[in-house]
Amino acid sequence: MDPPLWKRVRELDWSDTGIPEKEFRSVQKLLQDLSSHKEARAMKASQKLWNLLKPPTPLGPILKPFLFEIRAISTRPVQREIDDLVGRIEE
Repeated sequence: MDPPLWKRVRELDWSDTGIPEKEFRSVQKLLQDLSSHKEARAMKASQKLWNLLKPPTPLGPILKPFLFEIRAISTRPVQREIDDLVGRIEE
């Protein structure tokens, strides 16, 4: 069985992304919030991630698998937000 999402997010290796550790820790928190069962929290996190994912960004390849996983457990409105985030990564 895979470790829980929050644990895998905390274990992400950010060192070769060129992103400062403080910013990466912020992204990790946003992913955790995006996976929240509280829709308002998830929507707020998606908006913040949108602002961080301005192309080109080295975060895209790291975050994409997590976004797909979170999408599978999210409400429809949050799924639409995640679809937009994935689209932004692929721009």
